[in-house]
Amino acid sequence: MRNVNTASIIRPRVGLLTGFCALALVAASALAFPPAPYHTLYGMVRDEMGNPLMSGNAVVTLTTTTGVSISTTIVPNLASGMNYRLEIPMDAGLTSTAFKPTALRPYVGIRLMVVNGGQTYYPMEVKANFSNLGQPAMSTRMDMTLGVDSDGDGLPDAWEYLMIEMGYGQTLADIRPQDDSDGDGISNYDEYIAGTYAFDPTDGFKLNIVGMQDNKPLLEFMVLPGRRYTVEGSTDMKTWSTVNFCDQANGAGAPLQSSYPAADVRTLRVAVEITAEKTARFFRARVQ
Repeated sequence: MRNVNTASIIRPRVGLLTGFCALALVAASALAFPPAPYHTLYGMVRDEMGNPLMSGNAVVTLTTTTGVSISTTIVPNLASGMNYRLEIPMDAGLTSTAFKPTALRPYVGIRLMVVNGGQTYYPMEVKANFSNLGQPAMSTRMDMTLGVDSDGDGLPDAWEYLMIEMGYGQTLADIRPQDDSDGDGISNYDEYIAGTYAFDPTDGFKLNIVGMQDNKPLLEFMVLPGRRYTVEGSTDMKTWSTVNFCDQANGAGAPLQSSYPAADVRTLRVAVEITAEKTARFFRARVQ
C-alpha cells in the first residue's frame, strides 16, 4: 500500500453573493391549495475566523420586506456541513390572504441575519445556488460568514489582519484567498475553512497512514470543533468514493460511521473499512 498524505477541502460550487442582500423567491410552476410543502434553507454559519458557530443560543432569522420573520437556532453538527435549517412556509397565492400568517408569497424579498452573544450580524457573504430558491418541497443551501470583508475577496478582515500581524503582508489586498502564504500546499482560503493556521507550514490539514490493524488501514488527522470530516478512497486517484471507518477511541467493535462530527480538538485515528473486491489504495480526508 502506498502511503499517500492528502487533504481536500469542500467548497460549495455555487454563486457568490456578498453583503446584506435581498433575494427573490421564485414561484413554482405548479401550485396547490392548501399551501405547497415548505421550502428549506440550510447550511453553515461561520464566524469571522472561519469557525462554525457552536452556540445553541445563536439564532438565524429570515425577514421579508413585508415584515414576516422566521427564526431557527444554531445546532452544532446538525448534519454533514450544516449547523442550521430553516423551514419556510409557502403559499398557493390564489387569494389575497395568506393561508398562514407566516407564509411567503412568490417574489417576496428576504433578508438574513444572525444574533449571537447579544450582537446582531448581517452576513458579509452568502454562498448559495439560487436556482431552486422558493420552490415548494425543495431546498437551498446557504452558507453564511459573519464579519466584515472590506476587499470582497471572501476572507474576513479579522482573519486577514491576523495574517498581517504574523508578517504576511502590509494591507488586506496582500492576503489573497488563492495564495499559499506558508508554502504548505494548502491555499489561504482552504486553511480558513479547515481552521488551520495559514502562517504555519506545520499546521495544515493533513492525512497520515500510520499502520494496519486486522488488514485495515489506520489513518490519522486533526479535527476541530464544529466541523464534520469524511474519508474517501480510490484505487487510481481519479475516482473517489466515501469509505466507512471506525473511531479507534471507541475501542474494539466500534460501529462503522461515514463521517465524524468533531466536538473538540483532537487527533482522530480511524480504521478504514475495505472490501476484497475493490480495495482502496489511496485515501483523502474532507472537512466541512
